[in-house]
Amino acid sequence: MRYRFLALALVMGSMGCKGSVDHDEISAAKSAVEFAHVAFVQRDFERGYALLSDSGKRYVSPEKFKETLSRLHPKAFPVSVTASEYEPMRGEKAMHLYLTGENSGERFYYRLTMEGAATTGYRVARFYRESNPYPGASLRQRLKESPSTRP
Repeated sequence: MRYRFLALALVMGSMGCKGSVDHDEISAAKSAVEFAHVAFVQRDFERGYALLSDSGKRYVSPEKFKETLSRLHPKAFPVSVTASEYEPMRGEKAMHLYLTGENSGERFYYRLTMEGAATTGYRVARFYRESNPYPGASLRQRLKESPSTRP
């Protein structure tokens, strides 16, 4: 009986550790800004595609990637981008990063889903653009350091 209890306690204890993922939001933000700079600011679609995670590449082909970036920017592209907020995804090796882009006449609001962890680094899995700021979320937090492409 005692061994069954010990085995049950061991199983329960290992289940509790499953949801623990160490994240580094500054590292994720720097990777997000690097991607946004290459793909959105420089419009280097080939290098931008190379910066996607493996699951991101499975989701979209290089041709669809270029088409999506053009569709998300019908008038213009930003000349700079800044990461300002992040939202961890509990128990997942992923987080959302929120970026703002600017050019002389338009603001761009982006949400990038970053796959990875502090020990493995981060890559973009998905990216979205809105014309207005994203609404707040309970886990969303301001970055202590805001990586940017501004000179």
